Amino acid sequence: MKRLSVFLFLLAAAILLAAQAKDGSDSLALLENKVWKAQLPESIQTAYETEFRGGQWISALLYQGKRYEMNRSYFLLGDTIVESDSGEKFKVRKLTDSTLVFQYLPTQLIIGGGPVVFTTDNSAAGQRANEHRLDSIWRRELIWNLGVLDQSGKPMKDTSAIERPRWVNWGEDLERYCVSQMTYPEALLKQNRAGYSVVMFTVDTLGLPRGINCLTSTREEFGREVVRLLKELPHGQPCRDATGRRMECLYAVYVPFLPQHYRDRLKADSIREEEHKQMFITWDAPARFPDKNPLAIRNYIARRLKYEPSLLGEKTQTRGVYSISIDSYGEVKEAKVIRSCGIEAWDKQVVEIIRGMPRWIPATNRHGKGEYQDHYFALPFIFRNDKRLIAHTAEKQLEAGVPVCYLNERGDTVVPYGKYRFCQTDTIRRIGFVYENKVFRPRIICLDTEGKKLFYVFPCDNGPDYVQEGVFRITDEEGRIGFADTLGTVLIRPQYRFATPFRNGKAKVTFSGSWKQEGEHRYWDSSEWFYIDKTGVTQ
Repeated sequence: MKRLSVFLFLLAAAILLAAQAKDGSDSLALLENKVWKAQLPESIQTAYETEFRGGQWISALLYQGKRYEMNRSYFLLGDTIVESDSGEKFKVRKLTDSTLVFQYLPTQLIIGGGPVVFTTDNSAAGQRANEHRLDSIWRRELIWNLGVLDQSGKPMKDTSAIERPRWVNWGEDLERYCVSQMTYPEALLKQNRAGYSVVMFTVDTLGLPRGINCLTSTREEFGREVVRLLKELPHGQPCRDATGRRMECLYAVYVPFLPQHYRDRLKADSIREEEHKQMFITWDAPARFPDKNPLAIRNYIARRLKYEPSLLGEKTQTRGVYSISIDSYGEVKEAKVIRSCGIEAWDKQVVEIIRGMPRWIPATNRHGKGEYQDHYFALPFIFRNDKRLIAHTAEKQLEAGVPVCYLNERGDTVVPYGKYRFCQTDTIRRIGFVYENKVFRPRIICLDTEGKKLFYVFPCDNGPDYVQEGVFRITDEEGRIGFADTLGTVLIRPQYRFATPFRNGKAKVTFSGSWKQEGEHRYWDSSEWFYIDKTGVTQ
């Protein structure tokens, strides 16, 4: 009987201690990470506020525009706040989401020996603002390097020399991924517990996180949630060195846990989900060649292809169809002949050119967490039995102003390298445009498929004049304006001082006039304008 009494006593004591621990935990959740402002009499020209954050009791007295702070460590014992160094005790008479009442106060705040009431803004807007404040404090206090790190854990000295890892919907920002996909620990959300975690991991050559290590976390539950999120992260594009070779790197991410922001996000997600139900959304995007020109793939092949058109005999052209398989890293995985052009050597050449292509922008599915995908498509290519010239450059890519040469289908040089500079025409089938190889004010020249100079072209918007109604403007050595068609035939010889493009079969021209300027606007001025048709006859 005596043993039973002892057992019951111990059990009751254990239950009491557990209840006190729970009460202390609940009180701490209400107390911490808020700014409590004292309600002082209006006659006192001071303001006092206090905050309990991370085991520190931060008291601030605001007097005559100056702020005086005092930091000390503390712990909560039941309903009493104990200052660690001095052992002073401050009894909590009342503690709710928005009200805190001390039984005893520091000396400078004793007002007639009575308690002082503290309040805090516990509205959604107040919590949101307070979370912004806490987040900014935590970020300033972080001692960890974040983002892409080398194998020593230090930030890479020059990230411009590498391609940093990235993910479909999140780019290089994994904090945004974690915040948008997290499931807030339920108990901590109910208690409005805010905090953060810093996690470091390796991004391997497959773009997958491994070796995930929680460096610091204000709550163990927050660290576990970030680790879970990273384990479920779809593969991204791995880090690459200056040559494009895949390489491993370390990556560290800071993830804030902010209760009110989390609730706001759930509400926004719910609204967005309902909106998506009412509209048609395309989540998938196919793989894309680095050059965004729709004809870039064919042009890439054409510039590298060498073949003898005379092998076609009487045929004007032949067509082959080739498959290209791009993996989820943008690399050419496979190339095959689907339908032969009829000449095996040409088929093999196209397949080898495809296999040697630079890395593509991989296909993506942006639904949910987003993922990179493999992509397969068929590419038709036409081998023509006609004369055409293809632009080549020694630079990284064809762009306005780089030196070029033009080769025919056999690879023979028709226009030598450096004679002209590139001006929008990578393949000359009838006529093409190039810049003079001059530093200042280079004129635009029209070439035919023999590489012969036909005439100068009137410049418009940093390029050749736009074709309108089948014609465009040309110039002579003196800058006089005429018109030619898209076959390179001069329809109206250069003779006019100024001329507008054709519209409704007529162009406005003049033999005399001058440039005028009003502010930033520069225009042609003439008192002798008249209209002509495409034969040069006055209208």
